[in-house]
Amino acid sequence: MTDVPARSGRTSGRGERARVGRRAFIGYVLGGATLAVAADLGLGTPAYAAVPSAPQIPELYDLEDLQTDAALPTSALIKIVINEDGTASFELPRMEVGQGITTSTAMIIAEELDLPVDKVHVALAPARPELMFNQLTGGSNTTVSTFTPVRVAAAIARKALLEAAAIELGSAVALLRSKEGAIFAPDGSSMTYGSLATKAASRTVKAVEVELKATSSFSVIGKPYRREDARLAVTGRKQFTLDLHVPDALPTMVCRPPTLNPNPPMNDLSGAWT
Repeated sequence: MTDVPARSGRTSGRGERARVGRRAFIGYVLGGATLAVAADLGLGTPAYAAVPSAPQIPELYDLEDLQTDAALPTSALIKIVINEDGTASFELPRMEVGQGITTSTAMIIAEELDLPVDKVHVALAPARPELMFNQLTGGSNTTVSTFTPVRVAAAIARKALLEAAAIELGSAVALLRSKEGAIFAPDGSSMTYGSLATKAASRTVKAVEVELKATSSFSVIGKPYRREDARLAVTGRKQFTLDLHVPDALPTMVCRPPTLNPNPPMNDLSGAWT
């Protein structure tokens, strides 16, 4: 797959990033054997904020904003791949440490791509020096900073699949509809995403403009969904760092003395500590 540089699509004002409108976004269909896509949300358009009086710096730009902006320049280097079995694959460049981001990311992709959540496979990406700050996990920022890039990439994939289906089914794109991992034509004919994965692929990288779904039409995001790793966790089969076998490595863990940062219990309800 070919990686591409990124440009911008920022909204203005603190807190506005989560409220993405229906404006057009730019992304890429990447060169490859099957359909692969990436969003283009790098820095380029400066943010601004209209305020009635002099605000405090954190009111305009806080740690959340800093982490989000730090991830934008490399947002086009992470991609969604549509596989020939009809599934979608995405490597998340953050760490799943129990907060549920692999499940929530799969839900975001499924929503924008019109694909069942269980057909979206989210794995953790290996370390990639070129991603730089787009690999930081912390500050409750993963979903904030990846939400729009992931949605844009999924929307680009859906558009490419619709365009490929229009050719195969002999219909106009505007007359087709996508649902549950398939494209349907007005005459009842249809094609699965898997059958379109290679047909929608591009030999070269090309820029694509898309519009995202209206939030009012969401059927996955905001709805209850089971954690993908819940059963593994409660049955003791979930793998953690100490479960990994590394050849010639010795088990290691942090050991702290009991006098460091003690946290004694309260001796009464007055708030005094023993």
